Amino acid sequence: MHASQHWRWIYDPEEHQLVVELDHGLVHKCPYKTSRLIPMKPLHAAFTVDDASCFQEFYDALSAYELWDPMLLTQAALNRTILEHFGRPQMPQSWYFQSCETAPNYTLEPGALIELNSGTETGIFAIMTIDDEFAECMLLANSMTLSDVKVMQQFESVKVLRNRLQPSHYLQLQLDDDHLRHA
Repeated sequence: MHASQHWRWIYDPEEHQLVVELDHGLVHKCPYKTSRLIPMKPLHAAFTVDDASCFQEFYDALSAYELWDPMLLTQAALNRTILEHFGRPQMPQSWYFQSCETAPNYTLEPGALIELNSGTETGIFAIMTIDDEFAECMLLANSMTLSDVKVMQQFESVKVLRNRLQPSHYLQLQLDDDHLRHA
């Protein structure tokens, strides 16, 4: 999948709905509440070069793992682009997740897979943004229980301290297989 020059952002203030109009009449509805997004006015604008680059970077990184079908990859990449372009800054919510003593032994960059453990459940996430202190991560599983009263849904994001990032079992298996092939 590649971003197209024909893709458009559309926001209808009466419906309070942001959508991405794709090729061939396909539409991707933003799954996020308006409180998660910057205040919006009526909008009908083309994807920018930065939007296309953001989409493509995330899509290509996730597709390299060969774990998900193209539809899920497209949704994840579009949602990452929505949050990059229209998302409000998030406060960290590290308290939901356990610290990790063993940091991932691979490059942590946008699209890298990591796991977060709530003490109740472990979920697979993709890094959306990362700096020296925090990472904002998107849940790729259908849902994840954080506490008795809080459940994250697929494509929701959370900002956490880097010491919460656990290595992905998927990537660890690939790294182990590659190491054995070269031994």
